[in-house]
Amino acid sequence: QVVITGKGNYRGSITRTFVIKAKKGKTYTAGSYKYKVLNASTKSGTVSLIKPVKKTLKTARVPGSVKIGNYRYKVTEIARNAFRNNKRLTTVTIEKYVTRIHPYAFYGDKKLKKITVKSKSLKLVGKNAFRGIYKKAVIKVPSSRQKKYRKLMRGKGQSSSVIIKK
Repeated sequence: QVVITGKGNYRGSITRTFVIKAKKGKTYTAGSYKYKVLNASTKSGTVSLIKPVKKTLKTARVPGSVKIGNYRYKVTEIARNAFRNNKRLTTVTIEKYVTRIHPYAFYGDKKLKKITVKSKSLKLVGKNAFRGIYKKAVIKVPSSRQKKYRKLMRGKGQSSSVIIKK
C-alpha cells in the first residue's frame, strides 16, 4: 500500500493498493532461504528451495509453504546442490509438501546426522543426494511410508550404515 501526501497548500492523500504476485521462473528470498517459483498460480502455486541465504546453518527446516508477496506457495522441491558442502549442518527437517529431492541436495554435509522427513508424498530422491553425510546418520520417515522410502532412498550416496527408521 502506498500513501502519497502533497506539500504546501495541498491537503489530503491518495491511497492505492497493489497486489504483488510472483512470476514463474523468478528467484525470491523469503526468510532464511531463496526460492524459485515453479508454478505462479495464486491457488496452487509451488516453489523450489534453491539454497539458504547463510551458508553456515547448523539446523535447516524446509517449510511446507512460504509467503512471497501476498500469496502462499507450497515448497515441493529441494533443488540440486541446495545444501551442498555445508560444513556445519547437523539437522534437517523436511515438511509435508516436498515431492522431490534433487541430485546432490545434501552432498558433502559431513556433520549431517539427522534428517526428518514429514512429507508423505516424496516421489523422487536424486543421485548422490545424501553422499558424504555422517556415516551413522539417521533418516526418520513417516511409519506409513517406511518401506517405500527405504527403497526410494537406497543407493543415493549415503553409507550403508545410515539408518532409515520410522
